[in-house]
Amino acid sequence: MAHSYDALFRLCGFEVEEIEKERPRIEKAFQRLELGNEDMERAEGWVKQNHDIELSGVRKLLGIWLQELVDLVLAKDEGKRVVYYGFPTIAGPAAAIAAASEEVYCVCPDAVLCYTMGQIFNKLTPVLEAGEENGLPPGHGLCSLQQIRVGGMAKGIIPIPDLVLTSSYYCDMGSKTDELLHERYGHPAVYADGSMDSRWGEFPNFLPERKDFLGAQLEKVLRRAEEILRLEITEEARYEGAARSRELFGALRELVGLIRSAEAQPLSIVELEMARRLTSGSSSRRFMTNGPKIIDVLIQEVRERIAQGIAVVEKDAPKTMILMAHFSDPSIMRMIENIGLSIPVTVHTTLASRIMRKTSFLSGEALAKEQLERGPFHGSYGEIKRAAEAAQEFDVDGVIFNYIYNCRPIAMLSHLFKHFVQREAGIPVLSLEMDMYDSRCYSAGALRTRVEAFAEMLRARKKFVLAT
Repeated sequence: MAHSYDALFRLCGFEVEEIEKERPRIEKAFQRLELGNEDMERAEGWVKQNHDIELSGVRKLLGIWLQELVDLVLAKDEGKRVVYYGFPTIAGPAAAIAAASEEVYCVCPDAVLCYTMGQIFNKLTPVLEAGEENGLPPGHGLCSLQQIRVGGMAKGIIPIPDLVLTSSYYCDMGSKTDELLHERYGHPAVYADGSMDSRWGEFPNFLPERKDFLGAQLEKVLRRAEEILRLEITEEARYEGAARSRELFGALRELVGLIRSAEAQPLSIVELEMARRLTSGSSSRRFMTNGPKIIDVLIQEVRERIAQGIAVVEKDAPKTMILMAHFSDPSIMRMIENIGLSIPVTVHTTLASRIMRKTSFLSGEALAKEQLERGPFHGSYGEIKRAAEAAQEFDVDGVIFNYIYNCRPIAMLSHLFKHFVQREAGIPVLSLEMDMYDSRCYSAGALRTRVEAFAEMLRARKKFVLAT
């Protein structure tokens, strides 16, 4: 007997046998998530409208996020010890913890809710509203990603964790929110401290003391996790976590390289970013084991598209790089592509694809060095410099710096980034204020006019350059 969600799950890459096997878990999770028949109909339309479902790899990506949502909701019911971490994060400790025991479930719940309740069901607003009603009110410049976590816990749709891994030296809102949640629910948190006080122009160099300090903080996270979760994070777990992570980042790197080599953009940025978030949305065995296989399917299909000359925008469309794609509302990225701007990659995806993890062992020191060399965790100059290098590497015609107005580390870079990239790289930049997780105020329609004007300018500039 068919159920209302069967068609959606088939759309998201599930076989009939898989649905039947998972049916009790799906129904239990959906009841808690307050997802009914009407939600399934809306989700089908939303997915068809905004995702390249003709690609098997895309359907499988949607499917693995759906599976992760069910896993998240039922984690405590199924006897897991639950560990949350935030975004952005240094995910190495979570990968080691997840590899230490099958009974531990490590996840960034905010990202999972964005990529499912937003990208698939288009029903994130009730979660955001619950967050606003339970300690993070609107109109105060508070992070909507944190509102999602608070709302999810307040509504009882995600479990109370056994441990939270958090920091405050990049995202100050994360640690403050975790303090609020600790007072309300009593779960412990372990904080990794650090420093973002880099001198302008210092990157890519850094003082050895910075690496030593950050490395010691990451080791502290692992020690406290052992104490609180009552498990041993062995050397074997650290090796296994590194191997899983390296395979996932390696698959992402290959996909990004393939898209870069194409004459015309063969895959929507919506789908590339959905694949990219497998590297940070969860450290679960499901993501780490199946993620590379799904990306491999997508790689083969993108190769076929390139060979057949299939593209999501016209071949001569201005090539644009954006800071980050929207986490929860795919219609915004689709709007930009439909206007006629090619977005082959985002700044953050180019940074992630650079992490071809050299170390085979997840030590605090190795992770600290890796992240300081990457840019954003080094300081403002490091983030801007790496972004400018990525824009030049991909030979883009323009950059959209879609800064999050309520995220201090990113918002403070908005016009500084524009000045630096235009001066150093000679590439036009649009500073576009938006919210990467909540599109109630910053919808596709509200942003369209500014993006259209930027697109017209890039087209005219490209035509002039070609003529001369």
